[in-house]
Amino acid sequence: MASNHLGKEEDLPFRSKEALKNSDLVIFEEARPARQALKASQVTREFLLFNEHTQKETLEEVRKALKKGKTVCYMSDQGSPTLCDPGSAIAAIAYELSSPLEVIPGPSSIIAAMSACPFPINSFIFTGLLPRKKEERAEELEKYIKIGKPLITLDAPYRREALLEHFKELLGEKHKALLAIDISGPEEDYIFESLKEIQKKTKLLGKVNFVLILEGSY
Repeated sequence: MASNHLGKEEDLPFRSKEALKNSDLVIFEEARPARQALKASQVTREFLLFNEHTQKETLEEVRKALKKGKTVCYMSDQGSPTLCDPGSAIAAIAYELSSPLEVIPGPSSIIAAMSACPFPINSFIFTGLLPRKKEERAEELEKYIKIGKPLITLDAPYRREALLEHFKELLGEKHKALLAIDISGPEEDYIFESLKEIQKKTKLLGKVNFVLILEGSY
């Protein structure tokens, strides 16, 4: 399981590059990040995709390769594998077949965002990808909010505005949060303000990746 960079190719771990060169089977989630990672590693080779459209076929190939004792490398699109991406199913096959599993640690958007946090987060709740439907999302969030710990969440770039608006409704517009934007990318920025002010400052922001950390003690 190999980590990818977040925004800058220079952050791609050396061991990840070596894995792309030397593994018998290489798997990515999507084609564009695959080509970028291979180019950064100076590798030209074929690869498989592993997403909602190709899971069954790719898992069959993983199983065949591991049964033959071959090396399989799965690399996430950005950051670390299996964290809000489908890599866990590949790891599960390795455990099932008693195949050796190796993790190549590297960049993580969540850890990077936490590094810029101005309030203590020794203990926190990571919500993962929240439900898209507002009613289901509210039900899940209300359980987390009662605990009173900082919440860390992320979502697709185009759902940022809706997510901020929903948190504002649940916690109040004055509640403080840190919005980490496009970490290590060209638009990298960190905004620590009230939810109302974050909305104002990001209203014209394009579709970039983000991590939202909400202050605890609700």
